[in-house]
Amino acid sequence: MPRARTVGVAVIATLVLLSGASIAFAATDAGIAIQDNETENETATVTFENQTSNGTAVVVNNTTLPEGGFAVIHAAAPADENATENETVTNMSEEYEPGEVLGNSTYLESGDHENVTVELNESLEESQVLIAMAHQDTNGNETYDFPEADDPYVSDGEPVTDDALITLEEEQNETTG
Repeated sequence: MPRARTVGVAVIATLVLLSGASIAFAATDAGIAIQDNETENETATVTFENQTSNGTAVVVNNTTLPEGGFAVIHAAAPADENATENETVTNMSEEYEPGEVLGNSTYLESGDHENVTVELNESLEESQVLIAMAHQDTNGNETYDFPEADDPYVSDGEPVTDDALITLEEEQNETTG
């Protein structure tokens, strides 16, 4: 009988230990879930200020990418249905939306980034409004693959963007000289 009692006590002790371990694992899992929710609540941002450029590159002043990604420069396309598709937007008061991609940064780790230089695929020919947009690295290869992957970060159902008037150095010299 003492042997059976010893086995019974051992079984109960084991069950108590296992249930305690289960509670510890559940608490650890809950902690991870809280951390994941905090990451999801971080919002991507982009700040793109008016600037003078030589036409081959622009600078995104600041971007926050919670999961890493890219600062991408888009042409500003007229939002007016009557405007021609190739019309260049030169007036900040006009309504416009992101158009074709003109260039993208190298891969940026998650976090805040300042003064991100973006080389443009083709040189600008005139001063114009451009749009900076924060894009994710959705396929994890650290290479910008939009539109097949690497969708924009979204806030309130809209891409995270900012716009700026880019003045070409040549045009600025012509008006001051």
